[in-house]
This record gives sequence, C-alpha cells and structure tokens, in this order.
Amino acid sequence: MATTYQVELERDEAGWWVASVPSVPGVHTQGRSIEQAMNRIRQALTLWVTDADEADLVPEIHLPIAVRRQVGRALEARKRAAKAGEEASLVLIDAIAELTDREAMSVRDVATLLQLSPARVGQLKLEVEVLQPRHRSLPRTSGNRSMTAKRSSSERSVTKKAVAKKR
Repeated sequence: MATTYQVELERDEAGWWVASVPSVPGVHTQGRSIEQAMNRIRQALTLWVTDADEADLVPEIHLPIAVRRQVGRALEARKRAAKAGEEASLVLIDAIAELTDREAMSVRDVATLLQLSPARVGQLKLEVEVLQPRHRSLPRTSGNRSMTAKRSSSERSVTKKAVAKKR
C-alpha cells in the first residue's frame, strides 16, 4: 500500500508555487506551475524517503480568500453546466425516440426540428436503440405522453450512466 503525503502549495510574491511536505521536514521546492512544483516535490521527497516514487501526493493549495471564492464559483458553475448537459442529452434522446420511432419522422426532419446535424441525430438514434431497445416495439400513440417520458427515475439514472459510459 502506497504512503500518502500531503503537499502544501502556495504562491510566493514572485508568482512561483512553493511546495513542502509538512510530515517530512526539509522537503520543499518550488515551480512555475502547480504541476512543475508537484513533480519537483516528488523528486525532493526521494532524497528523504524510500517510497517516494509510489507515494500518493495530495496537494493542499493555499489561496487568498477572494481567489478561493472565485475558484469555488467557477467549479460550481461547471457542475451545474455538466448536469444541464446530461439532462439535455436525456431529453434529446427521448425526443429522438419519440420523433423517429413513434412519429416515423426521418432523421433529416428530426435534425431540422432539433437544430442538430443529421449525423448527430443518427448518433443519438443509435444510443436510443442500444439503451432503449423496447421503444422499437412500442405501439404508436397519438396524444399520449411518450413511454420514455413515463420512465421511472431509476430507469433514467441507469440510462444516464449508460450514456456516460458510451462517451
């Protein structure tokens, strides 16, 4: 089992990243980037411990509070965007299944309606066929909500995971 070392990182007044391992006194270095500082701290650690090459290095990056807040906002925005993207993919897959299978529209017509390229609709249609083969045998119904829209949340979760795996 690999040893884990916490690496403290902070920027100096010249903009360099200063790295140290508090649990091993004397192990410190610097780098122009976080990546370079982490590579160099591993090299420095090899002078003090025998398992440095296999060790897990866990960076603890110290930033001014305003910068930490900005980074936090950016990461939260990325999470929200990723979630929205996943939801949009599921809605697109549902729409493609509804329009191509039950409404018998052509891929080109579906592409026009959804403002996608026909190639992208074709890719998503393949995902529909792989992930939801039961849709092909469903009877067409007019005026009813699609069977896809009636799926349980657990079925949606499984579909979502399968879509993520395929990508």
